[in-house]
Amino acid sequence: MLPDTPGHLRLAHPSRRSRPVRAAAGLAVAFALVVAGCSGSSSDAGSDGTSTTTSTAPSSSSTGRSTTSTTAPAALEPFTGSDFYAPPDPLPTGDHGTLVRYQPVTPTVVAGADTYRIMYLSESLEGDAIAVTGTVLVPKAAAPEGGRPLLAVAHGTSGIADECAPSKAPAGELDLMADQVEAGWLIAATDYEGLGTPGRHPYLVGPSEGRGTLDAIVAAGALPAADPGSRLAIAGYSQGGHGALWAGQLAKSWTPDLELVGTFAGAPATEMGLILAGAPDGFKLMMIAGYAAAYPQADPSLYLTPKGVGLLDAVDKGCTRDVFRAVGGIPDAELLRADRAKAGPWTTLPRENDPGRAKVDDPILIIHSDQDDTVPVALSGRLFDRMCGLGQVVERRVLVGGGTHVGAAPEAFKQGLAWLEQRFEGSAEARSTCPGR
Repeated sequence: MLPDTPGHLRLAHPSRRSRPVRAAAGLAVAFALVVAGCSGSSSDAGSDGTSTTTSTAPSSSSTGRSTTSTTAPAALEPFTGSDFYAPPDPLPTGDHGTLVRYQPVTPTVVAGADTYRIMYLSESLEGDAIAVTGTVLVPKAAAPEGGRPLLAVAHGTSGIADECAPSKAPAGELDLMADQVEAGWLIAATDYEGLGTPGRHPYLVGPSEGRGTLDAIVAAGALPAADPGSRLAIAGYSQGGHGALWAGQLAKSWTPDLELVGTFAGAPATEMGLILAGAPDGFKLMMIAGYAAAYPQADPSLYLTPKGVGLLDAVDKGCTRDVFRAVGGIPDAELLRADRAKAGPWTTLPRENDPGRAKVDDPILIIHSDQDDTVPVALSGRLFDRMCGLGQVVERRVLVGGGTHVGAAPEAFKQGLAWLEQRFEGSAEARSTCPGR
């Protein structure tokens, strides 16, 4: 059981992910929400044991417009300009999910698919139209009758700076989806708001992640030979697990024309108050910068000392490890205010961004390694219990001996994508592993 007191947590720098850190209660808790390189660690991903528990996943109330469509009003030509990531000024008019531009990417990420870099319209939490970028895989094989199954992918932590946008060097989770490409799925992976495009990325702000994830798959439907269907699945790992769950919560109101069949969340970031309180300072800095970008009331000076506030710009000057270097060796007393636990926005906003506080209609699968040295397995246990309390159809699988956070990702995706395939095919009923069901 995860200790209730954040002070019980001892957390590891991401560069030391291979050395689990034990809490006072003997729990390894390293909140380094990094998935970089996960596709290259399959040798550490083996896991035979799975303990399943179902919980109810919350579907958060969405404030977005619900007029999206999977087709664009007019065909676009590939982008040939000098800076793909500089949005047109002014932005074109259109609903969120409108494709703004696209560019073929070579070599392709997965054999059997054309890879595209895309820019599309989304919407900030304040209701403003914004440009977001991402990556799309369009299978070369003909689409099945009724259009292609849709998969929206939320990625793990890469950083906050524009250079950290995954679409600038597409790979990562997408490398694990060759079988889905062969099966004809249309796959879209968002960069998230503010990664590659103007403005700071609202790191671990659920509604922002969810909107960007959903709008990417809508925009993907306007690409050449996309031939989208209307049935949608969502997948993500680590920060992407958080984003996937939020996308699932928003889907019914944000993309009402799409039928969500299921959501897979691997090692999801959750219990955001504990993460903010117990994470290494580099992640604290990114989370504070991200929340301040999304919420006017999230004043960093309520949580950070003047020195800490002065270091916030480090998040814009490099990716995750660069941020850690910027604060490395600085005592917490020099970075964090002693009274930060009493700062109103920094107690309420993290909780508001927890996934699983509303029930959704579609089933949810959570997969987490019991050896995760980054996102403690106990956190998804709390999430699962909360979902179960809401009556959610949710299955939780604990990969016994499943390997580290990064090492477990390939096996988690293998199981998660197979489960989503069953949701599309209707070949097996989704089960709940909540106690008493």
